[in-house]
Order: sequence, then structure tokens, then C-alpha cells
Amino acid sequence: MNKIEQNVTENTSTVGQRLRAWRKSIPLTLVGLAKKIQVSQATLSELENNKSLPSAGTLTNLCVYSDLNLRWVLTGEGPMVRDDLHYKTESGMSEELLSLMQEDPNLSELMEGVAKILKTGDPQKKAHLKGFITGATLNN
Repeated sequence: MNKIEQNVTENTSTVGQRLRAWRKSIPLTLVGLAKKIQVSQATLSELENNKSLPSAGTLTNLCVYSDLNLRWVLTGEGPMVRDDLHYKTESGMSEELLSLMQEDPNLSELMEGVAKILKTGDPQKKAHLKGFITGATLNN
């Protein structure tokens, strides 16, 4: 158990209670977290007060912009924070790219395809993709 988890003294039996406990353990204000994950303060308050459940977009932003373990926030199982990520405001993907992907569904689909190839593709496909990306970005 890490220092953040040791400081959690609140009841954490619901998604909202776990989200609030995590936020306070960082510590981050309601306004600060809402801004970071791109939701309104009212929406975040409703989540923390168990008046609604987080959307897929909110969960995605929590994962991208924090070290919160989504399995823990949704089920209460596992550690509160991911130990595979050193807390950063971005997890390797720039805000600009994330914004572009939200604006352009075709780009989002393309990036999912790239990620799938890199994760599960055969070595030849991975090499072609890496070569193309490297060549396309050399002069930029």
C-alpha cells in the first residue's frame, strides 16, 4: 500500500466515494480535477455524490491525465493508483493529439488501427508501420 492509499480514511464502497477519496488523497480540488479531465464542476460533484456514473469519456480522461486505477474506482478491487505510470499530466500522448482525435473520428479510428498493429500485429507489419512513421516525421 502506498502513501496515497494509506491516507484514505473515507468510506469507499461506491464509485463516487472512491473517486472523491482518490481526489482528496492527491490532493486536488473539485475544480482542479474537473478542469483536468474536461468535465464541469457540477458533473464531477454529481459523480462524487453518486448521482451519476462516469461516462466513457470521463473514464478515459481520468486514465490519460492521472494515475488513478480505473479497476479500483469502478470495483474497489486492486490498488487505488496504477504503479505502471509515474504521474504526469500526459501519458505519452500530447493534449494536441487527443484533441485532434476527439474532433476527427477518422483520425481516432486510424490511431486505434495503429495501436492494434503495434500491439498484436506481426513483426513485418510493425516494421512497415514504424518505418513509415519514422520516414514521415524525419523532416518535421
